[in-house]
Amino acid sequence: MHELVLRGKFVFRNRILNGSIGISNGVISKISVGELKGERVIDLHGRLILPGLVDTHVHLRDFEQRDKETIESGSKAALHGGITAVFDMPNTKPPVMDARTFKRREELLWEKAYTDYAIGFLLSGNCGEAEKSKADFYKIFMGASTGGIFSKDFEGDYSCSPGIVSVHAEDPGVIRKDPERPPKAEITAVKRALEAAKRLKKPLNICHVSTEEGIRTILEVGLPWVSFEVTPHHLFLTKKDYERNRLLKVYPPLRDERDRKALWENFSRIPIIASDHAPHTLGDKEDGAAGIPGLETGVALLLDAVNRGLITVFDIVEKMHDNPVKIFGITGRHFEAGEEATFTVVDLNKEWTVKPGDFYTKARWSPWEEKRIRGKVVMTILRGRVVMEDDEIIGKPMGVRLDVHDG
Repeated sequence: MHELVLRGKFVFRNRILNGSIGISNGVISKISVGELKGERVIDLHGRLILPGLVDTHVHLRDFEQRDKETIESGSKAALHGGITAVFDMPNTKPPVMDARTFKRREELLWEKAYTDYAIGFLLSGNCGEAEKSKADFYKIFMGASTGGIFSKDFEGDYSCSPGIVSVHAEDPGVIRKDPERPPKAEITAVKRALEAAKRLKKPLNICHVSTEEGIRTILEVGLPWVSFEVTPHHLFLTKKDYERNRLLKVYPPLRDERDRKALWENFSRIPIIASDHAPHTLGDKEDGAAGIPGLETGVALLLDAVNRGLITVFDIVEKMHDNPVKIFGITGRHFEAGEEATFTVVDLNKEWTVKPGDFYTKARWSPWEEKRIRGKVVMTILRGRVVMEDDEIIGKPMGVRLDVHDG
């Protein structure tokens, strides 16, 4: 008999099955289209069980920016939004650029994280420290963003990276001439990054692609060791939204409708959807800080898109579970017997209104405030334990570091 059995519909290998998932010792013990017996049974009929979703681009802040977000508040927000693992971005204050700060970050995540995590390291002429730190992934800013640090030698830093690089591709020369960061800033940097990737043949993940030419160029070059992300805010918002609400300032900026349309036209070929959750205080936003919070709305917006016939639940699983697991080489996270029993449970029919005051993030605002959405995360399960149910975080922090290898 299994310790725990989840009964209901679940997404499994591009099919929706009705059956049971047996769990023992935090691990999937059996997957069946029959009715398994368990010491405890959770009936999830009317809901849909997805493998635990992963967000590969999250700014948890903390350190000297605890007013913006903490590991505790951000990881609770992740669980609330159905995210079972986050990739912690290293442009913190102080930045994670040396072995000592990396160790401090590692200890803080171990103590405070409610969700699982991968730890990032910021590269900018510090390859020796990167070798000592043994991070899960490495971040390079080609042009300045929040924190102001960027690589003066992108190819040099990329070449010496001990593991997969996630790159913020905006060209510093274009930014200096035009601080509004036009599409050219992204396009120029993407092309430069791809040229380096051709030469070096090392894993590269291009973050938050936002332009028609940017996504087209990546797809046309088609390097198998290069992946890329697109954010929900670039899929669902445009420059006109920013013109109406200056809180929507973000890097790279929201684009025009043509760029947004190009992302949707190529949606099936986008490897990863990631939030780029970037919280700031409302005061900082009013003073011009760039970044949009997204941990508690991203999955719901995609569920709403499923209900509108724009995408399928299989797209969500592919871009927020299957591909992140494959691209970053995450072990133990496949949906099969013997792997971790970690799940995101959703109700596709549940309608709700976005109210940032009810969120766990310290960024108490959202571009989608008062928006009516159909589709909601109702439960998050981490290694066989229910850690979020009906908007309530349950228990103490139990996040662990992901087992990440080069994908």
